Amino acid sequence: MREVVVNRHIVPDTWVRFSPEQSEAGGDRLYRLEEWQAVRAQAGEGRVGLWVETDQDPEALRPYLPEVALIAIHIGSFTDGRGHSLGRLLREVYGYRGEIRAVGDVIQDTVNELERCGFNGFSPRPGETADNLLRGLGLFSEAYQISVERPEPLFRRRLSHRSGG
Repeated sequence: MREVVVNRHIVPDTWVRFSPEQSEAGGDRLYRLEEWQAVRAQAGEGRVGLWVETDQDPEALRPYLPEVALIAIHIGSFTDGRGHSLGRLLREVYGYRGEIRAVGDVIQDTVNELERCGFNGFSPRPGETADNLLRGLGLFSEAYQISVERPEPLFRRRLSHRSGG
């Protein structure tokens, strides 16, 4: 079974992309938004996830966010920053608290920044390993900029620490 990184732990990937030809109902299924809208009433047992591209309008996802356990954002190229923005919007504007997983062109060099934008799941691209992605999450102990988990920049955190507050 394929391994992924979720919340800084390596775990088996139990998610399967939806296919209309599937004979068995249930299980952890990933749907494109239009697929989920079409089969939602008869989806069966199991957890639901949405597979989205980096150009997805997050507003279209809003009605389904309470129902889905995973949003898998397909990163077509590690140089495309739209996935970072989408992850951040889902966390900060739409309040999504489930797993946001980067899938596609996910490499060790990008996972730290993706995590700072709200991603907590990472599926390695072919040729990459979950172990490498986990190591990538530990490469930096501090960042200057704000992020989803740290809303204050480093200089303010340091000033606050010096003043005892």
